[in-house]
Amino acid sequence: MTFHGCLALCLYLLGMVAADSHEHVLVIDNRVDRFEAFYAHATLRPIDSASRFSLWQKEDGLAAVPPGAAGDAMARRLVDAAWDKYPALMPRLPTLNAEAERTARDLFARDNELLETGKDEIRARLVLYVGQFDDNAYTMPAMNDKPPTVLMPVESPILKLLLAHELTHAIHLQLAGIRNSFGAPVGETMFREGLAMHTAQRAVPGLPDAAYTEMPDEKGWFAGCSARKGAVLNGIRRDLDKSGSEIAMKYTFGRGNTGMSREAYCAAWFAVGKLLDRGDTLAGLARVPEDKMVATIRAAMELP
Repeated sequence: MTFHGCLALCLYLLGMVAADSHEHVLVIDNRVDRFEAFYAHATLRPIDSASRFSLWQKEDGLAAVPPGAAGDAMARRLVDAAWDKYPALMPRLPTLNAEAERTARDLFARDNELLETGKDEIRARLVLYVGQFDDNAYTMPAMNDKPPTVLMPVESPILKLLLAHELTHAIHLQLAGIRNSFGAPVGETMFREGLAMHTAQRAVPGLPDAAYTEMPDEKGWFAGCSARKGAVLNGIRRDLDKSGSEIAMKYTFGRGNTGMSREAYCAAWFAVGKLLDRGDTLAGLARVPEDKMVATIRAAMELP
């Protein structure tokens, strides 16, 4: 066989292998240096809070808030509240940044294993940034030629749990063909959050249930959720089909029917837990079509 003939055959075989392979790719977009530049500018000389926030926005500041004017107001409050904590954080940023990248790759692989994506091509993007010590993170669907994107604050002490949770969202968006984002029907939000919390429990095992459900500044939230479980489930049931930013704010950032914060997460933990208890798998649930999620949650809430 001539060299050219061999080359052609080798390229053909390599192409066949590539076509049959199922890649899991995590691209990390590190924005920590942007915050460092902002902080240097903001501390160069005295600056008032409004000017500082304008500079933060200009320097591509990121915060885990909903879109729109209400989200901007929340971001302003978060930046103001965090400002006095940044001096102690700055020397630690290089170590935290390196740990975040390493942990993200490990948990991306673990989540893919739990959701059994061996035959699926999964691509995700992770934006690492300096947040406002609120231990929050979020995931955006694919847009502008970019895959589903997780935005993660490197300073969070629960970064490992947050990564396990949010990377589940990034994978789930692809497996279920999800198109909705903030403001999705309440039942769909519950389905997605319940899956993420329970996947994080498997990815980072051995912790109390509260670790996978409550925020660090909400100590006792899960105990309250458990005590009010019946009332929370009954109250949210009538709103499962409702969508829009107002109802989403009520059940995620605001207070629900029982007066408790984040009732969608409380209800989601128990509803998806019922599905797993009856024998459903994380991998199977991750492939429930988006238009079936509300009905699946409604049926789960009827289980004993």
